Amino acid sequence: MILKKKKFWTVTKLKKKESKFGILLDKNLLKTPQKKDCLISNIRIAKDLLKEWSSIQDDINFHNMPVTQICFASLDRKRKEKIILLNKLTEYGMTDLLFYRDTSGTELEKLQSKKWDKLLDWIQNELDLDFKIVNGIMPVEQPKENYNTFFNELEKLDCISLTALSDIVTLSGSLILGLLLLKKKIISKQAWSLAKVDEEWQRSKWGTLPEQVEDDEYKKNKFFISCKLINLLN
Repeated sequence: MILKKKKFWTVTKLKKKESKFGILLDKNLLKTPQKKDCLISNIRIAKDLLKEWSSIQDDINFHNMPVTQICFASLDRKRKEKIILLNKLTEYGMTDLLFYRDTSGTELEKLQSKKWDKLLDWIQNELDLDFKIVNGIMPVEQPKENYNTFFNELEKLDCISLTALSDIVTLSGSLILGLLLLKKKIISKQAWSLAKVDEEWQRSKWGTLPEQVEDDEYKKNKFFISCKLINLLN
């Protein structure tokens, strides 16, 4: 659902409150949907937030405000909801996109191996993990120890980083790519390209529909902004 409201203020500016930064809409501090002050400790993220609110001309369209979405969600999330999110993201790691390959020996399977295998080896060594790779789409059970390792890594993150990572993981289908971004082993452009290996190969064979291009641009923009926030905070 796309939420829209009419613009109700004239002046938008940054305001420092104690050690954090908020957005003033005229004389009113921007608040989250749960009526909490939207205060951000990182000045660069606060400036990105200011940019979104300053660019509004008529309607407030949260669909086109990814930084606002992430900040609101992270500030309003309760402890119980955080645990649910941690488990959800950990589950992605147990069924990660990078574990599943095309039929053995095919052109696509060779491409997947070329793009993904060295990074999988690196993250396995970095976090003492053990992955099982499978040809096809039937689920394969990963070692249970991986679950605890993934969960513990995610639990270290601050609320905004966790929310931004959630977008990265759900848009890519891969927790592994998210962790590689956090570890600064890859950059955002690489992560997006690695997540799209299968899709790009299919499109090279069958072409792209116009509506796919528009949808991809929205998802790509949201993905890159989430990557930017991750880089600023970690």
